[in-house]
Amino acid sequence: MRRDNKLMARFRDRCGAAAKGLRQMAWVAAVWSMATATLCPAYGVEEKERRGPATVVDRPPTGEHNDHYVGNRAPLRPDALLKLPVGSIRPRGWLRKQLRLQADGFHGHLGEISGFLRKEGNSWLDPQGRGDHGWEESPYWLKGYLNCAYALGDEKMIAEAKVWIEGALGSRKPDGWFGPDKGRKGIESDVAGRDDLWPNMIVLCCLQDYHSATGDKRVIELMTRYFKYLHGVPEDKYLLGWWPKMRGGDNLYSIYWLYNRTGDKWLLELAEKNHRRTARWDEDIIYDWHNVNISQCFGEGATWWLQSHDPKDLQSAYRSWEKVRDSYGQVPGGMFGGDEGCRKGYDDPRQAIESCGIVEKMRSDETLIAITGDLLWADGCEDAAYNMLPAALTADFTGVRYLTAPNQVVSDRQNHNPGINNVGAKFDMNPWSHRCCQHNCGQGWPYFAEHLWYATPDNGLAAVFYNDCTVTAKVADGKTVTIDQTTHYPFDEKVTLTIQAGAAAKFPLYLRVPGWCERPAVAINGKPVTVEAEPRQFIVITRQWDNGDKLELTLPTKVRFRVWEKNHHSVSVDRGPLTYSLKIGENYVRFGGSDRWPATEIYPTTPWNYGLILDGEKPEDSRVKVHQRDWPADDMPWTHTGTPLQLEMQARTIPQWTLDRYGLCAVLQDSPVKSDEKEETIMLIPMGAARLRISSFPVIVVGEVAHEWSKP
Repeated sequence: MRRDNKLMARFRDRCGAAAKGLRQMAWVAAVWSMATATLCPAYGVEEKERRGPATVVDRPPTGEHNDHYVGNRAPLRPDALLKLPVGSIRPRGWLRKQLRLQADGFHGHLGEISGFLRKEGNSWLDPQGRGDHGWEESPYWLKGYLNCAYALGDEKMIAEAKVWIEGALGSRKPDGWFGPDKGRKGIESDVAGRDDLWPNMIVLCCLQDYHSATGDKRVIELMTRYFKYLHGVPEDKYLLGWWPKMRGGDNLYSIYWLYNRTGDKWLLELAEKNHRRTARWDEDIIYDWHNVNISQCFGEGATWWLQSHDPKDLQSAYRSWEKVRDSYGQVPGGMFGGDEGCRKGYDDPRQAIESCGIVEKMRSDETLIAITGDLLWADGCEDAAYNMLPAALTADFTGVRYLTAPNQVVSDRQNHNPGINNVGAKFDMNPWSHRCCQHNCGQGWPYFAEHLWYATPDNGLAAVFYNDCTVTAKVADGKTVTIDQTTHYPFDEKVTLTIQAGAAAKFPLYLRVPGWCERPAVAINGKPVTVEAEPRQFIVITRQWDNGDKLELTLPTKVRFRVWEKNHHSVSVDRGPLTYSLKIGENYVRFGGSDRWPATEIYPTTPWNYGLILDGEKPEDSRVKVHQRDWPADDMPWTHTGTPLQLEMQARTIPQWTLDRYGLCAVLQDSPVKSDEKEETIMLIPMGAARLRISSFPVIVVGEVAHEWSKP
């Protein structure tokens, strides 16, 4: 035992201590940096380092005001970044392919599948708000459908979305209420005869995006009258019920959205009441451990900080998310083991997250990026977007899964409770089931596409997420420019930006340096630009941009190992923003649904119980071969056959690691692990391309004393 302890200590020290230290330093630096920025809005400018024509900043200067896009009005704190109007960004490449698959897949045709979207009797479409169904499902679906329609420029979809928008706009009541009449009675929830504000919060998001795309003034009128009604609701009758109380931060964001467009001071009074009545996500405890509530609500304090100006409110978002990840998120993929709700002792990589939880975490990150300008949140959003979201859906978008885990070796319709904290079929790919996730998963890719670029306070543009796309926006003195971005990121480290402008325009262009990237390189029109940027900084180039100017950005990638000390010293393998999983053969078996929209289970056809063979002295020197293949002609990199990047490593099976009595891969045990099996070559593919996967691996150190794996 003593020798085992020494081995564990050496393995931990050499593989994991540095990673842990860097992770803790990143959180501390992020909180300290934002606290400093609270006291000095120009902090990002004062701390920049000048290296030739490029400037490096931690975040854009909040002391300036964008002349072209709506930002925060005083006394709200100024924006660090501003969301561009819906339709400003046109994705291409693999992201557009995902949007097209979504539109043509089950989500774009959910009206044919889901009884919750049946128009007849739907209270969201009745002028009086009457009907026999209509709660969160229709708004959830519209949230993704509307934005997908505008991202694609699909007029047929836009027309269908407008049917539901007109239903909401036409439901206004004389007192200011809108939506289903039964929402005033809490029939679908525990509000018990009082206003259920939760589904209306979702529709407000849809209306804001619709206004962003069209400028329809009726949205401002409806929201003004509705919030006036809420302003008059006595405090003890406001935000009643579990879901409204948990998710009041969504309402707060909408209140500020309207205030920034009207300047009505009473909205700030409503915001104060809204914050007082919302669950205390801004305190040292996690108010509720329901996985979607965490993903959706942990940043409420940062939103309130815009009005309170108290650094503690801002820091609550950092503190809460760090606590969640530290307690249940010592796993790859950027999420945490929530299943339905987190449980003490259930933190293995086999614990899962709802599809709702994935997309809501992405949206929280996209919002926090704008509020703080901190690229920590951009890294988190990419982690969830690339490593978790694709795997939660079938590649052809014919089905969605309720729960997805980093280690998930079967995707069936069996009941895995109590191993999983939910009863019933939660692993099957099914377009006909999984109620909330079935409707809500559609916001993930459209919202991501809308946030590839942001406007900056100094009338510039910021490339935050790299993807094949074009962005058209106003800059500098009101000139309109289009930037064409060409890249296969995150599978490639090269990004090319081409400026298209009718006349020369001088403006700052911000380029994100991801947290995993060291020594990025920039060239303009073929000439290298001297720049020394650290991870999670912006490279800023302010110059007169002429039509046809071309900027080339290189973000060097390398294979890295992450050691999860709190999860038995298991290891995950990263390259750039992608984490890699074991390539497990997948057998799809239909058990229901229809020919067009089948409900399927997925079973493994190859072994999955591997431990990675790593060099105990220098894990980074372990044998890893990177296999690069041609880009898929169908723009489908999130599949076994389409992924352009695979990693080859050496491994051994662990025979005692099997399915347990709950039908789940048995929980991890301490590494390093003993295995006398023969050494094999295995292939790793991106997590997002693996619907069955092992992403947190046990470690086998050849020639060392190691732990015997016990049967479950």
